[in-house]
Amino acid sequence: MKRLSLVCLLLFSVPVLAQEPDQTPNTQPVLTLEDALKQAQKASPSAREQAAKVRKAEWQQFRADYAWAPKIQSTFAFSLVPAQAEIDDFSSNWDQYLDFQFGPYLRNDTRVIVPLYTFNRIGVAQDLAQIGVDVARLQEAEATFDTTFQVKRAYFTAQLSTAFAAILKEGEDIIKPKLQEMTEAREFGDASFSTEDYRKLQIFDAEFDGRVLDNQKLGDLAVDGVAYFTANTSEFRIPALSEDDELPRLEPLQTYEELARLHRTDLKLLAKALEARGLAVEKAKADFYPNFVFAASFGFGWSTEELALKEVCRRPSAGAECVDTSDLYARPYSNALDFLSFTVGLGLEWNIDVVQTYGKYKEADAELAETLAQRDRATGAIALDIRRLYSDAQIAFRKAETNARRLDAARRWRDQFGLSVKSAGADIAKGIDPLKAFFEARVALLQARYEYLVARAALAKGIGLHELP
Repeated sequence: MKRLSLVCLLLFSVPVLAQEPDQTPNTQPVLTLEDALKQAQKASPSAREQAAKVRKAEWQQFRADYAWAPKIQSTFAFSLVPAQAEIDDFSSNWDQYLDFQFGPYLRNDTRVIVPLYTFNRIGVAQDLAQIGVDVARLQEAEATFDTTFQVKRAYFTAQLSTAFAAILKEGEDIIKPKLQEMTEAREFGDASFSTEDYRKLQIFDAEFDGRVLDNQKLGDLAVDGVAYFTANTSEFRIPALSEDDELPRLEPLQTYEELARLHRTDLKLLAKALEARGLAVEKAKADFYPNFVFAASFGFGWSTEELALKEVCRRPSAGAECVDTSDLYARPYSNALDFLSFTVGLGLEWNIDVVQTYGKYKEADAELAETLAQRDRATGAIALDIRRLYSDAQIAFRKAETNARRLDAARRWRDQFGLSVKSAGADIAKGIDPLKAFFEARVALLQARYEYLVARAALAKGIGLHELP
């Protein structure tokens, strides 16, 4: 069957998988499409990835919301200092180290800064963080739309393979008994048919055997494919794609275009990008101004050692000699190793770089204009994409209607020869052509119905919905 061969080749190019049911009564529970979608949304790796990105964005928002909180910078140092350290005599200090005359020195410097007025820098950061959360949630929703489409395509392909398996089994039930009968008749010399008819039936039978193997391979892969999306480790089966159920019809194109303008994730992301670009321009303007802050500092130092005492020269009068007495030794400076300090005040934080700041401002303004142009371009491209998806679905629906008429005609032609499972006595050798036409028409109808269901799923994903209204 050329048509059946073509369909199987097409199935190999579909990145989802199919299923062939067992020929014995199957007691495995049926996995419905609704259950598969629910399981996939919970178990999909992409869904978990996007959920993690949302949590990351929410914690970034937390940081931005508390950007006004005091910032504390503290430095703690430990070192060894020489005993009787000489401030201006390094060689003496070095000798103290060599003689193991040294002690510990501890020092701490702590600085606290509280922003008072930042020309809306903090407000802009908070707004940008909120946009980050919104974008992460939009991307999470987009991932769920993609998962829904992938699951539907896999599920529909599995249904198609199950339906093909039923067709192949029906064909075998008709062809193989008749071929066995004709073979036995030739062996006993009782053949009342031509060799041409016998060879045609042999070829037809071989084609069926090949298609059974192909479909069985796809069926084995189908179970793994659906199980991957749903993380389902239990046994399940998927019902065959119906040849008779009424297909849902499409709404007018304008309906889907309006829905896309409301729900399309791309447009929502572009709106958020425009908002973020506007805030970036506002932040670039604020960089021309300083931050007003409240600052406090605290520090202390402690050591078991002291600085060396200095001999002080005191002269009773100008030009007189120094008075050299033992009580004239004093510290020329306060001991830098032992101190305690605390300071509070108001201050400015200002990065004065006019040229670079102006360049960043103009760059942010240019990026805003670029995003505006991208939005206009994307709006037109999205409208074109919706029309393309709608056209694909519409053509698939018409093909399904056309192939339904084809199947009706082929069934009537087959019935003229009495070629059915119930009419085993019919001369099948003379009805190969109508029989092939009947099976090819069934395959074509199922393929068209499958393509229509997949096209509807793609259109829903393109609009930004899980299901078409």
